[in-house]
Amino acid sequence: MEPKTTPIRAIKQEVRLQEWSAQIEVQQASGMSVRQWCAENGIKPATYYYHRRLLREQCIEKPPAIVPLTVPQHSSDIHIEKNGLHIFLSSLIFCDWRSFI
Repeated sequence: MEPKTTPIRAIKQEVRLQEWSAQIEVQQASGMSVRQWCAENGIKPATYYYHRRLLREQCIEKPPAIVPLTVPQHSSDIHIEKNGLHIFLSSLIFCDWRSFI
């Protein structure tokens, strides 16, 4: 049986996860090892790894939403950008397989 979570507690957990998500992004962008970064920021490495694990578990429980994509009928390149992620699909990969028969 899962413990019941009050709305306020759920909000606090979500805020804490968002804060740690930002901290983990900062550490990864720093170029420092986890141990070095934690020492500079007064955080125990075990605490860092604990929160990183919680974030990963949350991602597994709540996978990102699948966003439908309409592929244009004319041949042109497709560019997709979301949260700093860039995807480029060349029009060369969109072809009718029957044209090869």
